[in-house]
Amino acid sequence: MPAGHCVSSIEGVILQADQGLLDLLQRCADEVIGVSYRQITDARDLDRSADMLAALKDGAAPVRLQKRYLRPDGSSVAANLLVTRFANPDRLISTLFWQENGRPLPPARLWEAALRMRQVHATRAMLFGDDLSTDPIGSLLIGIYLAEAEGRTIGLADAAAHANIPTSGTERWIKALQQRGVLEQQDTMMDIRLTHAGLNKVEAMLATAYESPDAAAMLLGSFD
Repeated sequence: MPAGHCVSSIEGVILQADQGLLDLLQRCADEVIGVSYRQITDARDLDRSADMLAALKDGAAPVRLQKRYLRPDGSSVAANLLVTRFANPDRLISTLFWQENGRPLPPARLWEAALRMRQVHATRAMLFGDDLSTDPIGSLLIGIYLAEAEGRTIGLADAAAHANIPTSGTERWIKALQQRGVLEQQDTMMDIRLTHAGLNKVEAMLATAYESPDAAAMLLGSFD
């Protein structure tokens, strides 16, 4: 699935860009290097982009944003964006994920909630140990959702690693979720995806976590 990277000045002028970003923008390097983010950002997202730049602090956690980029034909493409600021010299390192298979990106707030829930689970495992933090269904759903949100594919091996359970157990849970209509019936070795109904259910769960951060921990525990 597509992904791109770039290095920018703290003012948002692109200094380096890989082929992935050029593919996203459908532009050549000469049309991107030296250009301000303002020239390639959809006008509807300019204020949000400026707010993100203002919020970036050296060494802090990456800032997450969903925004639309302009292509030469005047169309816009949505991408999920992770931006980290580094010093000496001051630079912004950006990673972008997007979809080009007709499936829309999830709302940025739900992507953020999924990341938050994954962090809650990781912290729980660190504090109480893996044996007291088994959460196969919750971990699988969050891992699959994040893969789709970030434009990545996730197969059986990756899903098992994310849920911290053997592949044999992961395969059984995946089959159960397929029978419930939550996951699509396709090659689970290479590409596991949520159905439309499954996506709606996961996003309803994430919306609860987003509205109430404390709910993330409770939701994770409810799967045990």
